Amino acid sequence: MVSSAYRAHNGRIEAATQAILADLALNRPVVVVGTGSGSGSVDAHVRYYWQVACVTAMRARLARESYPAAILMVGGEEFGLIELDEHGRYRGARTNSSCAAGTGSFLDQQAERLMLGGAVELAQAAVRNARSNGALPDIASRCSVFAKTDVIHAQQEGYSLDEICDGLCCGLARNLVASVFSEGKAPQPLLFVNGVACNQAVGNHLQRLLGATLNRPAHPELFMAYGAAQAYLEATQDSGAVNAPTLEPAAAGGLFREETQKASEPHNVPPKLRRSMYPDFDGHSREEYTAAGDRVVEIDLYESWSAHADVRSGDSAAAQPVLLGIDIGSTSTKAAVLSEAGQVLLGLYTRTAGRPIVAVQALFESLEKLCVRDGRALTIMGVATTGSGRKFAGAVIGADTVLDEITAHARAAFELDPELDTIIEIGGQDAKFTTMRAGRVTFSQMNTVCAAGTGSFLEEQAARPDLPLHEFAERAERYAAPLVSDRCTVFMERDISTCLARGSTPDELLAAAAYAVTENYLQKVAVQAAIGDRVCFQGATAKNRALVAAFEHKLGRPLFVSRYAHLTGAFGAALTVMDENRGGESSFRGLGLHREEIPVRTKTCEICSNRCRIRVARVGDHEVAYGFLWCADRKSV
Repeated sequence: MVSSAYRAHNGRIEAATQAILADLALNRPVVVVGTGSGSGSVDAHVRYYWQVACVTAMRARLARESYPAAILMVGGEEFGLIELDEHGRYRGARTNSSCAAGTGSFLDQQAERLMLGGAVELAQAAVRNARSNGALPDIASRCSVFAKTDVIHAQQEGYSLDEICDGLCCGLARNLVASVFSEGKAPQPLLFVNGVACNQAVGNHLQRLLGATLNRPAHPELFMAYGAAQAYLEATQDSGAVNAPTLEPAAAGGLFREETQKASEPHNVPPKLRRSMYPDFDGHSREEYTAAGDRVVEIDLYESWSAHADVRSGDSAAAQPVLLGIDIGSTSTKAAVLSEAGQVLLGLYTRTAGRPIVAVQALFESLEKLCVRDGRALTIMGVATTGSGRKFAGAVIGADTVLDEITAHARAAFELDPELDTIIEIGGQDAKFTTMRAGRVTFSQMNTVCAAGTGSFLEEQAARPDLPLHEFAERAERYAAPLVSDRCTVFMERDISTCLARGSTPDELLAAAAYAVTENYLQKVAVQAAIGDRVCFQGATAKNRALVAAFEHKLGRPLFVSRYAHLTGAFGAALTVMDENRGGESSFRGLGLHREEIPVRTKTCEICSNRCRIRVARVGDHEVAYGFLWCADRKSV
C-alpha cells in the first residue's frame, strides 16, 4: 500500500472524497475503483461488491494458514457475515435489512444526540467505562428512536455518560449477534473488519457475547478499499490489460458534477392540503395544568363541558355521570372524558416520559383540580385503558375494560364516520394500518421494531432548526421537498444533512421529512392495495397538516381528520366501556389515586435481544409490568 486516507463523510460523500484526494496529494494519473454503498456517487472505472472486496483483501493480506472461517464486516450503513470454506473460498453471506441498527451510522447518530464529537469519542467513553468496571445500562438497539428513549431513561436514572456509551456499544453488539449469528454462535476463527471494527468497546462486547476471539487486521477501516484495489489489479493482471482508463489529478473535481446536479432537483410537490377538509384544532378552550413533579398536562375543554356548567359539586345527586378512556402510549398519555351520550367533554394530554403510572396520576390530579375550580362533580361510571401500557395502568387504576389500540381506534373512527373503511394511525413511536367494514376490523397491521415512520422522527427534525412543532406545517407546506431516504431514521437524517450541505433550506427539509415518514409508512406498514375510498388519519401526528398533505398527495384522495384525532385511542376506549353498559359499579379506584404512592421498580427482560427495561409495580397482592417492545422471539406486543 503506497498511501491511504480515511474520513467520515456523514452523508457528504463529495466533500469527503475531495478532501481525501487532497490528503493523498496525487501527482500522477490513477485508476478509480469503488466499493461500498456510497460508491455509486463516484465516477469509478469499476466497482466491486463489498463481499468480493472483503474476500480479496483477506486472501491478499493473510497467509493461507491464517484464513478465517468467516469475515464479519460492519460499516456505516450495512453489515454482514461472510462464511468461507477451509480454502478461503466464499460459501455464503448473511446481511442486515434496510434498518441501520447494528451499523456505524447508528452510533454516529447516538453520539450526536449525546453531544459528543462523533462515534470515536463515544467508543472512547465506552472503553473508559469498561476499564473502570462501571455499570452497563440496557439500551434497545433495534431502532434508533427506541434507543433514544432508553438513553433518556438511563439519564433520568443517573447513569453516567460513559456508562450510557458503553450500553449503546453493547446494544449494537447484541443486535449484530441476533442478526447474523445462528443461535449466537460464531465460526472460528473470525475476522472483524471495516469502520466499526475500530471500536474496541463493540469488539469486546462481541467477544463476550459470542465466546469467540475476534481478529482485526491493521487498519480495518481500509480493508474493503484495499480489497477493491487488489481485485482490480488481479483482474487486469489476469487479462493482460494495458492502458487502463485513468484519472488525471487535475480532473478529480469532475467526479461528482452530474450526481450533485441530480440531487438538487425537487422530488415532491409542497405538502399543502388540496382535497381534504381539515379541522380547527384551536377552536375551543385550552389550558395547561402543572401537576406534581412539574409535569405539564394539556387540557382541551370542548363546548359540551361548558354546556353542563350548571352542575355543581354541592349537590351530590346532580353529579354528572361520565365515562373515562385512557390511552397510555410510549410517548404520550391521553384521556378523554365523555358524557353518557358519548359527547367528548374534555381531553387531557401529557408526556409518558417512561413513567406511565406517574403520567396517569398527573391526568387524575389535573381533572380533579379542574372540577374543584369549576364547581363540577363527576360520577365516573366506567373506565377503559388502551395503548402499549394499557394492562399495566389498567391493573393499577382498576379499569373496567382493557382493549388494544386497533379496537379502540376503530371504535372511535366508526363513531366519527360510519362509512370509513381505512385508518392511518401514527403515534410517537408506533404506526398502525387498519381496514374496516361497517365498524368491524377486517385487517390490521403495525410497525415492528422500526419507528422511522412515526412522530418522534418529525419532532427531531423540527428541533434541528429549533422550531416549535406547531409551526412545522406552516413552514413545510410552502416548499417542494428534495428526495431523502425512507428506510430508517438514521438514513433519513443522513440524507437531510446532505441536502442541507448542498443548499436546501430548513423549510424544504421539513417538507422532505413529512414525505419520508409518508413513504416509510406506505412501504413498511400499510398494504397499499387494501387502502379504501374513505380514509381517516388518527393519532397526534394528524395535527401536523403537512404530514396529512403528504399522504393526500401520495394516495391521490382526501383524508378525514377529526378534531379529536389526537385523542381517538382514549375516545374509542371510553366509547367501548359505554357500549358494554355493565350496569354494575365500576371497579375504578378513583381520581384520588394520584395522592397515593405506588412503588415501581425496574428490571430487564431477557427473553429476546431487545433487552427491554420494564417497569414493575406492586398493587395489592399483584405485580404488573410495562415496557415491552415487539418481541421477535415471541411474535407479540
